[in-house]
Amino acid sequence: MCRIQNVTRKQGTYYFRRSIRLGPDKPFRLRFSLKTTSRKRAALLAPAMTLICERLAMTMTAKIATDGLTAPERAEIFRRQMLVERDRLEVMHAQLHILPPEDHEDIDKALSLRLGASELAAMDGAAKGKVEDFLVARIDPDKDDEPIVVMAWSDLAASIAQNGAEEAAIARLAEIGVEQSALREAMARKVVNQARIEAIREFRQTLANPGAAYAPVPVAGYEQPAQPQFNVSAPQMPSQQAAPVIVGPWTTMTPTAAVEKFFEHNPRTGGVDGMSRRRSGEPWTEKTREQFRLPALLLEQVMGGGPLATVTHDDLVQLNNCFGRLHGPSFRKSPKQRAMTIWEIVAKIEERVRKGEKAIAQAAKRKDKSATVEMPADALSEEQIGLGLTTTNRHWSFLRQLTTWFDTHHKLSPLNYGAFIENDCRDAREQRDAYTEEQGRMLFSLPPWTGSKSFARRMQPGNLLVHSAWYFVPLIGWYTGMRRDEICGLRLDDIEVVDGDWQFNVQPTEIRRLKTITSARKLPFASELVRLGLPDYVTALRAAGETLLFPELVAESGKGTMGDAYYKTIWTKIAVALPFLKAGQGTHSFRHTVINAMKGAEVMPELRADFAGHKLSSETEGRYSKAHMELLRKAATAIPNVTRHLDPFPVTLLPARLRAPRKARKSKQSKP
Repeated sequence: MCRIQNVTRKQGTYYFRRSIRLGPDKPFRLRFSLKTTSRKRAALLAPAMTLICERLAMTMTAKIATDGLTAPERAEIFRRQMLVERDRLEVMHAQLHILPPEDHEDIDKALSLRLGASELAAMDGAAKGKVEDFLVARIDPDKDDEPIVVMAWSDLAASIAQNGAEEAAIARLAEIGVEQSALREAMARKVVNQARIEAIREFRQTLANPGAAYAPVPVAGYEQPAQPQFNVSAPQMPSQQAAPVIVGPWTTMTPTAAVEKFFEHNPRTGGVDGMSRRRSGEPWTEKTREQFRLPALLLEQVMGGGPLATVTHDDLVQLNNCFGRLHGPSFRKSPKQRAMTIWEIVAKIEERVRKGEKAIAQAAKRKDKSATVEMPADALSEEQIGLGLTTTNRHWSFLRQLTTWFDTHHKLSPLNYGAFIENDCRDAREQRDAYTEEQGRMLFSLPPWTGSKSFARRMQPGNLLVHSAWYFVPLIGWYTGMRRDEICGLRLDDIEVVDGDWQFNVQPTEIRRLKTITSARKLPFASELVRLGLPDYVTALRAAGETLLFPELVAESGKGTMGDAYYKTIWTKIAVALPFLKAGQGTHSFRHTVINAMKGAEVMPELRADFAGHKLSSETEGRYSKAHMELLRKAATAIPNVTRHLDPFPVTLLPARLRAPRKARKSKQSKP
């Protein structure tokens, strides 16, 4: 373990890491390789790098203070540019109505092309400081006969009257009365591009919800027109009083009560009890319904139990601040936390952070700067705080869906969810690292495949070899690329023998849904799965009266998925024994291994899509013909064989008692 301050060690190489803060802005993390595997040299370089960073930060802070733009100045440039971009986008849209462009007859497609290209250009400008000309193509995957439109960005920018970021930056600097300099112009260009990105996203939201572009319009009640005055005297009628305001159920409904009403109004979610079925597909799972309930519960706690009709944008801001002060890995994972309010959880996390910061401060005072900071067991650092981007985006998406529906029954204050929902700019290919062949051989050299000590000690070496989820789930994942839930939820009826060849029939069932419609597919048994006894295992389970491929993953309570059960009870134990495992590298990485191997073998995209369960516009009706399955079996040979060192053994099932549904753990009763 590395014990040098500001230095980490990865795969033998030492890296320098340090957070630097420039002025009032958020700190940014600096990380680079020291290009050495020598601990002694790393210990000499680290203090020098720390000193250089401090000097550089002081120099840059002073430079920004004298030559850069302050936070208020950047905010003002952003505000002014947003006003400019809003007007420009509205004019561009109106012009498409008057003079349809030559590239598209459909105005929606023309607008989509321009908005998408403008956003890409602005993102390049914000990230790289300049926008190089590029080609823009629009392809409709659902229509093979639709022509492909290709245009240069320079031509497209001229047609939508978008000035360059340089001219806009100079204009905004002049408007706010700031003297121009190279640094200020560069900073202003970045702000201009950021404003363009936000304006385009706001414009898309306005198209989806036109009323969001304007403030709520007050609607006056009906007033009786004044009666004309006649000279003839008439008896005076008593004046009618205004009808009293009726307080209906919508004005007192809490966010959690609104969720249940939402389920009742939307059968696609499963209805009141979650059992309503959709004609076009399955309803929401109980997991999705619980995920929908959670942000409403948290919002209700932030609002102090108030009705949803009184929610304001300030309440959303408070909720967002709470999201930033939670610890994602432990949030509501324990029964104790699930009984606490979000404020109580935040307070508890703050205590753990203070312990961590105290430990870090004490370590900084020690003479031995290379010593590792010893954090208390329940302490946390600031870097560990905050829910993940995917989680927060899901919370905000569900809340927006709830409040948009509620607004149709009771008018709400303006709520800008665009201020909280962020695009995930991470490359999906980098979020899950594929396994190498060497890592695959290391995995399948562990005791579950070479011999365990006992049923209870599967990760300790011994002579016990058993066919079960421990043995076959990773093997199926490696040689098919199927998702974890797809593998763990397989029924014996999902395994077929066609013309003497074994194959999986991945389809939605009563115990396991599929991620998408295109996830339904048929996959062949790789030769290694046959050699290592999977067909014999299936035959033995059928003879034993079982209906599932892995019955030991079923919970007696019926709660949770079999894939989650596998992860919690088996994979977490395997992962501890894999020193190469990195964050994001788990069972899902088997899919990337399969796809990468097939790409390297130049397997055509249609076959790769069949293995991954992805959609391609060129798929044909004869998808799973005999000839097609033969192509799939041939494609499977591209997957690296990392189990040739394993010897097959006679089919051995778990004892019947271990194949029975898992019983729930008994809650610990407090002693009187």
